[in-house]
Amino acid sequence: MTARSSAERVVGPGRLAAGLLVALALAAMAVVTALDVIGRYLLNAPLPGSYELVGLLLAITVFAALPLATLGREHVVVDVLDHLLPPRLVALQRAVTEAAAGAVLAVLAWQLWLRGERLALEHATTNLLAIPLAPVAFLMAAFTALAAAAMVILAGVSLRERSSVRTG
Repeated sequence: MTARSSAERVVGPGRLAAGLLVALALAAMAVVTALDVIGRYLLNAPLPGSYELVGLLLAITVFAALPLATLGREHVVVDVLDHLLPPRLVALQRAVTEAAAGAVLAVLAWQLWLRGERLALEHATTNLLAIPLAPVAFLMAAFTALAAAAMVILAGVSLRERSSVRTG
């Protein structure tokens, strides 16, 4: 069994769950928006709280997709100089960049968690529908932490790729 297949057995169910959450949140946004537009223009009665719902669903969509994009190495990459550098240096540069991104994401996750704690202490809710905000912040923090862990793992993969690249 390869390291990749072992990792996929561990990551696979989480990837599926996050993907389903993203799909459900996107579908819910589409339904809420459609109901709001139909209600607004055909019945002169917009859906109450649609702005709040779409905002919360958007946050869930973005942050649940973050670890998925990270695992797939689907973030924006500027590689204009890569063809000029030796492959080992490119792999090292990728590893350093991924490790730094992992550190930044870890700090962001920590700050989101602290924000969630403050929102929980304040019993903060949305204005119209009174939906608690703390659970959303905690969810955002958890997905950001998963993306941070994925970045660190990818940095290790890049370092292994660097060691396996043959020199000239």
